[in-house]
Amino acid sequence: MTTVPETMPSAETARHAGSAPLGPTIHTLPTPNPDALMFRVEETLVPTGTFEYQDRDAAERQSPLAARLLAEPGVDLVLIAPRFVTVRKLPDARWVELSPRIKEALGDFLLSGDMAVLDEAVVAVSAAGSEIEQRILTLLEEEVRPALAQDGGDVTYEGFEDGIVKLRMIGACGTCPSAVATLKQGIEALLREEIPEVQAVEQV
Repeated sequence: MTTVPETMPSAETARHAGSAPLGPTIHTLPTPNPDALMFRVEETLVPTGTFEYQDRDAAERQSPLAARLLAEPGVDLVLIAPRFVTVRKLPDARWVELSPRIKEALGDFLLSGDMAVLDEAVVAVSAAGSEIEQRILTLLEEEVRPALAQDGGDVTYEGFEDGIVKLRMIGACGTCPSAVATLKQGIEALLREEIPEVQAVEQV
């Protein structure tokens, strides 16, 4: 993967250098997916959860930040978490050119004070009904999601039926070459060990 600068001030900060406080600090972190980078910030973007956008129309309705980033040529997908944004690029885009543009757009957005995701899009997920599902969700929340977040990704629970846990890998994990191994050797092994009723995990 092309090496990118660790931190970079936004364009707004650069324009007012010497006359205003430093702007938002943005750390660029690699992920196991060569087509995805994580941009970690100090501000809280959303109170909880993760929000993934690939469709620009949906982003326009729900997330001003995602809409802004998806407008950058070469950006394929945006995942917004409380303290980071994961951006997945198109295969022919180059990080050496795209990363500085993303950082500038993200920095300027943070200075604007706008909401990253609109309130009406932040919908609480209903608690699962069965006791087995509650145990599955607890393991995902406490053991799986924090590990995936370190790599710029996340997982959403899509259901449990006939011993099969249905999950969706999102963010950097969505198209990561190691996603299958993570799903089977990591998540499935954990759930089967801790919850005997779980027979397998499937990506949906």
